[in-house]
Amino acid sequence: MKYVREFEALRGMLAIWVLVGHVASAVAIHGRLFQERFYNEYAVDVFIILSGFAITALIDKRPEPYRLYIARRALRIFPAYLFYLAISVAVATIALRIWTDSPDGSMKAARIGIAADTLAYWPGHLLAHLTGLHGLVPPRLLPSTDYAFLGQAWSISLEWEFYLVAPLLIGLAIRPISWRRIAILILLALAVAAVSPKLPQSFLGKWLVDFGIGISSFYFMKHRALGEPFLKSLPLPQLWLIGIVLCILQRSVAYLPLAIWLTAILIIVSAREGRGEIYVRLSAIACSRPLQWLGGMAYSLYLSHMLVLLFALGTLQSLGLSSPWPQAAYLLAVTLGGSLVVSRLSYLYIEKPFHEFGRNLGKNVSIATENVDVAEKKAV
Repeated sequence: MKYVREFEALRGMLAIWVLVGHVASAVAIHGRLFQERFYNEYAVDVFIILSGFAITALIDKRPEPYRLYIARRALRIFPAYLFYLAISVAVATIALRIWTDSPDGSMKAARIGIAADTLAYWPGHLLAHLTGLHGLVPPRLLPSTDYAFLGQAWSISLEWEFYLVAPLLIGLAIRPISWRRIAILILLALAVAAVSPKLPQSFLGKWLVDFGIGISSFYFMKHRALGEPFLKSLPLPQLWLIGIVLCILQRSVAYLPLAIWLTAILIIVSAREGRGEIYVRLSAIACSRPLQWLGGMAYSLYLSHMLVLLFALGTLQSLGLSSPWPQAAYLLAVTLGGSLVVSRLSYLYIEKPFHEFGRNLGKNVSIATENVDVAEKKAV
């Protein structure tokens, strides 16, 4: 299946959504129209579904030895993550002071508590974060283990956990049904249910449904594109409408990520099949240069924006802004503008070079393997 460029745009828009939510929670502007974090936790839900789709597509398109697969994944996420983690560690003491002096936003008390726990247990937090596995450390051992230093890195730990076991999970999902496989899945489900309450929010077991939606979406799109009769016959607009109505009937915003994902799938598949001008136009907008530019650096944008927000909060008092809406306007302008600049630089000079190195690593190994095979055949 071809690379889905529309999802690149979706990544960028989700990163902006998370940024806006964090700014909104830093000042007292929420109320009837504004949830405390602008519902940005649901943007992360869509990120997770999208990750399930992307990793499945990668594994399906390019089968490779596990060591090469995981090395390439590590080179994809760790360089930028460790860069922003190092900055966050360096400013941890300053962060506690800034959050203490910040406006009375809805997340102020929580952020002060996280900053205090970070300093109180910083050696353990640092060790756990360096491995990217802080999402497996029980909070009773390390308070605020999810959010220490770099709060949004809780989802980076979740991603890394998924990368580590994705080939196994996807293999179990696509193999023919057997009693042995059913027994393995039941045992895994029981083990996850037993340990989940003791582990933090970034434990993989708590997000298997979201990753599963992404995995199943990939195979749906792949086999429909290949012309599988049953999938090809499914009326997508009608199914989308049924799905959206069911989400609305639940009367819960928690179904918003599913509604967004269903809409994205409808637009992408319908545009590729030429089933409506509106879908083609929406797809073209998503594939436009500005949104692709934004999506390309979405990972750096996601990692960097809280540090830029922290800087903006540190300069807020000197400007004499005391009303919530002027504070929000200033914080949004500085955080958005500053994050775009910082993210572009880290994408170009940290994220992209290591990503390219990972790609070349795969090519070099493939070439070396081919050369060995040729040599062995000649020897025979």
